[in-house]
Amino acid sequence: METSSDGFSYVGPHLIRFEPPDIVFCRPIGRISAADVRGVLDFNATIAKQIGRGTFYLGDSSRITGYSIASSLQLFQSSPMEYLRGTAIFGANFHQRTQNSAVLRAIRLLGQPMSRLPIETFPDEASARAWIDELRRKG
Repeated sequence: METSSDGFSYVGPHLIRFEPPDIVFCRPIGRISAADVRGVLDFNATIAKQIGRGTFYLGDSSRITGYSIASSLQLFQSSPMEYLRGTAIFGANFHQRTQNSAVLRAIRLLGQPMSRLPIETFPDEASARAWIDELRRKG
């Protein structure tokens, strides 16, 4: 995994970095595949193990151009509650918000373990980070 000068590494074409004390910040670029989802989840799991507690995933969706169906299935097959404390997404367009809502609704209806994970979307990065700060304060 290469690391750029601004601290980002790459999962496929997507930028990702750890921001102490417990945030994994990701900027997906282009289309998201199942392998990309698995790589981002693995990155989160590795960081959580290194810091000894769960992480918060902060995702900038403004550069996403699409999702493979397999990327949604990868979420269904994963169990990120072991290493994630919450997920905040910002910058998503209407289509992305609609697709995210449909996937989350399906996860909840099917009773998938991931449905217990706090996941929210926000219009901007500042409000997403404020929500993470609030979750962190609540423990």
